Amino acid sequence: MSDPQNLHIFQKSYAFTRWLLNHTNTFPKSNRFSVAVKMENTMLEILELMTSANMSRNKLKYLLPLDQKLAGLKILLRLSYDLKFVNITSYEYGARELVTIGKMLGGWMKHSAAS
Repeated sequence: MSDPQNLHIFQKSYAFTRWLLNHTNTFPKSNRFSVAVKMENTMLEILELMTSANMSRNKLKYLLPLDQKLAGLKILLRLSYDLKFVNITSYEYGARELVTIGKMLGGWMKHSAAS
């Protein structure tokens, strides 16, 4: 079991978390403690699940809930765009990053299921 910081998916997700935290700080005050906090907590939970999966023999136990969290985060990002908390450029970047992370996760899940 390797250090999770060496996983490419972890590195990509960590960078996205930093980007996300910078963007949620700009959300309107009235939504900072609802949508923004939910997005932040979800992304932090994703990083924790990646770490747990990397350290576990039963990786799917952590990867399946991680996949669900990622799907929920995509919805929250779309909601943030629809409510004009983020502009189109930020939405497109965030959506692309989440799709990339999702593809990487899918590969990890497929590899773990075959093991």
